Amino acid sequence: MTQLTVARVGATEVAGLRRLLDSNPVHNVYLRSELRLLGSAAPWWCVTDGHELRAVVLAGALTVPFLPDPSDAPRLAEATRAHTAPHLMVGPRDAVRALHACLEPRRPAREIHDPQPVMVIDRQRLRVLPPAPIRRTTKRDVDALAVAAAMMHREEMSADSAPPDAVAWRVRMSQLVDRGWSWAWIDGGQVVFKAELSAWTPDVVQIQGVFTGPSRRGRGVATAGMIALCSLLLDEVPLVALYVNGYNQAALRVYGRVGFEQQGEFATVMY
Repeated sequence: MTQLTVARVGATEVAGLRRLLDSNPVHNVYLRSELRLLGSAAPWWCVTDGHELRAVVLAGALTVPFLPDPSDAPRLAEATRAHTAPHLMVGPRDAVRALHACLEPRRPAREIHDPQPVMVIDRQRLRVLPPAPIRRTTKRDVDALAVAAAMMHREEMSADSAPPDAVAWRVRMSQLVDRGWSWAWIDGGQVVFKAELSAWTPDVVQIQGVFTGPSRRGRGVATAGMIALCSLLLDEVPLVALYVNGYNQAALRVYGRVGFEQQGEFATVMY
């Protein structure tokens, strides 16, 4: 019988971790991006059979699991229990559900978004429209981006969710601008459309933070903005991915018009 053990991932396990995550490059784009950025310095915990890694979780305030076999969840939950308690858990639906079940009732969910369709697009599927004035943002755009990000948070989160303050929004948007992971369509100092990346790898990137200014909604701006952004990204990588709340029918219609297709489901648990 194979003996399974749980351990922190160190430098000697990075190659095995990479092989595990590469088995699903779209669903693991965030984890693969963090591995490229942080290596083994990040709080990775794995289940191993002594030869290969078979499950992993990036633990912390943001917890992201990859569990091809959900039965590995109890081992990872126990190993990470003494680590920073998650405020947010996101990832493949079955993995998130299994790991969250191991944390209850000591860590009850405040809110669960499930399912969240994972959408992908390549150059062949991308619809062609006249170009929208999307550009990479700069430091001078941070104030407008922070306002838009805070507005988006208020619209998407529950009423009892405590939003970050104005300083936190500026810091977060500044970080994304500095990385070159932020694009926007800005008119008269106000954000018409914006989006950022949460992950970047050589073969797939993941979009987050898609927002259209309220006064410009229902006029094709989101569709044009997404097509323009995806066109720019697909000049650099073969695939663009995102995930979206299943109840957000307006967003799903936009992504369908752009040319995205579904490839699995995520879930998000907020604590």
